[in-house]
Amino acid sequence: MSDEEAEVKEGEDPQELQLQNDAAAIIQKYWRDSTRRGMDAMGDEEDDVPVVTEQEKKEALIEEFKEELKRRERLLDENIKMQRALCKHFDQKKQTEQDKSSEIHNAAEAENKYLSLLDQVRQSRIEVEGLKSQNLEDLDTAKEKMNSHQTKADEYELSFRNFKREKAMLATFSRNKKPLPKKKLEAIETQEEKRNLEVKLARIGYIRMRNRAKKLSDLLKEKEKLTDGLHLIDFEQLKIENTTLNEKIEERNEDLLKLKKKATTTIHILTHVKEKLQYIQGENQGLRKQLDSLDDDLDVHRAKMSSVKRDRDVFVSENVKMREKMPMIGSEDLLMDYEIRKQQIETLRIEVVEKTNRHHELMQWINKWQPTVHQRQATLQKSALNKIHA
Repeated sequence: MSDEEAEVKEGEDPQELQLQNDAAAIIQKYWRDSTRRGMDAMGDEEDDVPVVTEQEKKEALIEEFKEELKRRERLLDENIKMQRALCKHFDQKKQTEQDKSSEIHNAAEAENKYLSLLDQVRQSRIEVEGLKSQNLEDLDTAKEKMNSHQTKADEYELSFRNFKREKAMLATFSRNKKPLPKKKLEAIETQEEKRNLEVKLARIGYIRMRNRAKKLSDLLKEKEKLTDGLHLIDFEQLKIENTTLNEKIEERNEDLLKLKKKATTTIHILTHVKEKLQYIQGENQGLRKQLDSLDDDLDVHRAKMSSVKRDRDVFVSENVKMREKMPMIGSEDLLMDYEIRKQQIETLRIEVVEKTNRHHELMQWINKWQPTVHQRQATLQKSALNKIHA
């Protein structure tokens, strides 16, 4: 535990101590979970956290204390000025309302009050000087305590760190029974230092916010006490001003209601117009898509029409040429005769092909049996000659 925490814990309520202990337990639980996740992950990289030294913390606390003292002196001076202004205001008011005899009496009373207020101011200044000296003494004692506690805390932290390092060096993995590597131990130590620093900063911030809340509550209590002295202000005048202000507030509320109604109507109109605009935009997009598709179809049909026109022109020119070459295309009788003649020619051509094929086959047969015929004739001639000689 740091010295700032030790100083703040003096004179605390048991309920606040319980809340602080619960917060510390939650932070320690989060730290244990994060260290366990770091042991399982093996080698995750961590971001650097800026380290705040103790000297910087001391200087910051001293500067904050000096600023608070200056603020207190400034508030006291403003309070004195406001009291003087109030005294002048009430003196002027009473002088206008009362007679001359009462004015002398009231002036004497105001002078006595002013003198008493000056005495109070002197006493308050003396008290402030005493508080300054006492606060400085308390600051010196707190610094001494903080230094002693800080040295003890550093010693305990160093011994605890060495103890954890020794135990971590003895630790092994459950699967392969190997010890933890040094790089992993160093990474875990750095991660632990960062977590400790985060916890420390969180505790300091919590303590500062709690002290600030306490100071603010004390200031509110003092302000509530100061409001008890409003009996010096004329109640009737405040009442009249309150009524006028209430009337103005009612008028402003009525104006606000009218404006709210106008705003609601305009909002409804705007929402309706937006919805209609969105619907029209959707229809417009659909019509644009349909128009684009129709334009594409029109382009395709135009291209087809141009190609069809070209084919038509070609066919017309070919028809004209064919009619010039073949004038009988116009008469049906000539065409029928032409078709009949064409069929007859085809049949005759087929018959010619068949006859030529038959002739070719017969010639092949003749050529095949002609040598045998010659041999037979030769044998017959030889036999005839032999018979004649015989």
